[in-house]
Amino acid sequence: MNLEQSLIIPAESQVSEALLVKARDFISIFNVYEINNEVSLLLNYDRKSDAYYLVCHLDGQTLEEKSDTDAVLDANDEEYRLNRDLSTDKYAYKLMMEDAIKGRGFEDIVLEYDLSYRSNKPLKVYGGQHRIAAISAALEKSVNTVHGCRIYFNLTRDQKVEIATVNNTSIAVPSDLLDRMQEDQLGSQLRNWCQEVGLLSEGENFADRGTSDVPSVRVARTLVTNFYIGKEETIENENSFYQPVLCSSGPGIDSNYEKIRQQIDWNDSHLREMGQHFAQLHKLQMQKINSRSKGKNAGSARKVLSLAVVASWAFASGLFQKKPDFLKKHYLLSSSISHSDDPLNSNALSQARLKGKDRENYRGLGTRNDANEPVCVKSGETTW
Repeated sequence: MNLEQSLIIPAESQVSEALLVKARDFISIFNVYEINNEVSLLLNYDRKSDAYYLVCHLDGQTLEEKSDTDAVLDANDEEYRLNRDLSTDKYAYKLMMEDAIKGRGFEDIVLEYDLSYRSNKPLKVYGGQHRIAAISAALEKSVNTVHGCRIYFNLTRDQKVEIATVNNTSIAVPSDLLDRMQEDQLGSQLRNWCQEVGLLSEGENFADRGTSDVPSVRVARTLVTNFYIGKEETIENENSFYQPVLCSSGPGIDSNYEKIRQQIDWNDSHLREMGQHFAQLHKLQMQKINSRSKGKNAGSARKVLSLAVVASWAFASGLFQKKPDFLKKHYLLSSSISHSDDPLNSNALSQARLKGKDRENYRGLGTRNDANEPVCVKSGETTW
């Protein structure tokens, strides 16, 4: 295939001769996977940026040797980089690096072919610097994979800013959604259990945001994890206090849940009973708050799904397996309550203050779940 045949220019395109020269120069110099396999490249038009680019594939060795991750706006002023700093300590990057070492091919690495500065590295990276770093790590393990690239040509200053900005602006994936994706990968057991006990409707999946009336994966994991941890505890006396755990959320699977999950019997009648009573309490709280003529509050309605409540309630359920009388009282909360309009007395909680710690303008105790605000279970009572 000759140089003219290797580049397809749409008939409606109004491409400058200078840009065509640059594009053909790129094709003639670089080891492009498509060209090597007798496939022509189409010159695409980015209408938003008013810029032209090629979509092609290059091997990892080429990308490592020729990519410039310190791309700048102006060749005469190399102080200000267009890219963000690498976040190599993030779980997502570590996973990306592991994938690259296993031969993962990445796509849509955004580059400009620019010889105006550091011509030994003419592929200026505007999007994909973490993938370039992961590709380099793979090459150290002798793994050289083909990767997809978008190659721009002859960009103006404004075009560089616009394209680099778009490709360095990430839309953060919510932690609850990451949890749900990870749980789906592990299997359907947790979701099926939640549907069986009534926390999820038939065919319903976990919430992808923490403000939903439907439990998130983190809530469900915290629930079953603390039930089993509570079962393992010994009740020394009625004044003993215990510290439940909160399952972490986001990239990676919580270590407590990961360990507990291996021993869970999803058909365990005691586990099912705990889940059913918890689901009943949640529904009751929602029903009572939402049926008010005034004073409705979404936070109060979903108070049962607060992590502090979930962790301590489930821990108590597991702990009280050894104390049937305590367990009976514990489970009666969802059917025998003193505040018929608010099972968890969320109004009182919202107005409470922690003496010696909270300022007068503190918005309310509610529930606490950070390291400085311990969530405890008192074994002699059904308070948590």
